[in-house]
Amino acid sequence: MKGRILAACIGLVIVAWVLTPFISWRWRQHDQTIAFRNVFRGEPAYNGKPLHEWAMDTQDEAITGEPSPLAIEAVKAVQTIGPAAIPWLIKWIKPPVTDSRMPGGAVYALKALGPEAKSAIPELAEILRKPPLTMDDQSSLTEAAEALSYLGTDAIPFMLAAATNLQGQHIQWELIQNFGNLGTNGVSAIPALIGWTQDKDSWVRLGAVNALGNIGMEPKIVIPVLRKALNDSDDLVRRDAASALGNFEKMAADALPDLIKALDDPDFQVQTGAIEGLGRLGEQPEIVLPLLAKKMRSDNWVVRRVAAYALGDLGGQQAFDILMRSTDDPKGFVREAVFQSLKKIDPKQLEKSGKKFYGTGQPRPNQP
Repeated sequence: MKGRILAACIGLVIVAWVLTPFISWRWRQHDQTIAFRNVFRGEPAYNGKPLHEWAMDTQDEAITGEPSPLAIEAVKAVQTIGPAAIPWLIKWIKPPVTDSRMPGGAVYALKALGPEAKSAIPELAEILRKPPLTMDDQSSLTEAAEALSYLGTDAIPFMLAAATNLQGQHIQWELIQNFGNLGTNGVSAIPALIGWTQDKDSWVRLGAVNALGNIGMEPKIVIPVLRKALNDSDDLVRRDAASALGNFEKMAADALPDLIKALDDPDFQVQTGAIEGLGRLGEQPEIVLPLLAKKMRSDNWVVRRVAAYALGDLGGQQAFDILMRSTDDPKGFVREAVFQSLKKIDPKQLEKSGKKFYGTGQPRPNQP
């Protein structure tokens, strides 16, 4: 009898030992499910669809990289919901992240609301003040920083404080680059950004150069800084400085010789920045067009693709003719850029030519 009782007890211990991990896992799953549901409980909706679904849809892209029809509809839905969405969007940015798609969706939704969501600034700034101890913390910090950059000039002091406090951490460069999302509203950040172009960390310099180009203001003090950055020791900084100069268009006309010189940089990425800059600068096409025509014959397909887009920016019959010679480029990505630029310059002339775009793996059109 005692033996059977002992055997039964041992059996129960073994069963418990085997089942404990499974029960523990199921319990954790239950807790996570409840927590997940609580994140969305009571959220506003539009046309019967909850906010979190609209928020995630704001990230949807068409094949061109532009917002898809679904994303455009989602932006309108978020704007209709209005400030009532703000507490939920902030909650979805804060750690822990319950769904990897939610923080980005919340950021895009706040972007859709713009300065109308400026009441979110203090809570987003609070996220930035906390040291990123975990991956979730770092993700939330990055998302909060980007969200702030869409909320107007009131966010600038908080963004400056956060970027300064993160000195020496790799994430700092992303916060600095986000100033560019402010566009012309970021003008008050320009002195700090100019200072960061001299930082010892090349990533910080890169973020500052990009932000200055996207803000596109104060040309008298910014353009000389960008021209100096064309000689930076880092290839990416030189590339983006060249591209940023193009954002100033005719105001940066004096930088034309610098950009032409950068076309011969040993790093192909720097060449692409110079090509982009020359395309947007739009100066002296009689000099620039032959140079871009040469780049359309480059062995590097990335260079050819960027040159095709730059020719579209320059426009005119000569640019159209150069592009027509590359409609059969061996690389599909290049052909796509060629046809987009041809359509941009003269869609009617393109249609009359009978030339049709074909992607990789598609049969060539106009072939017998």
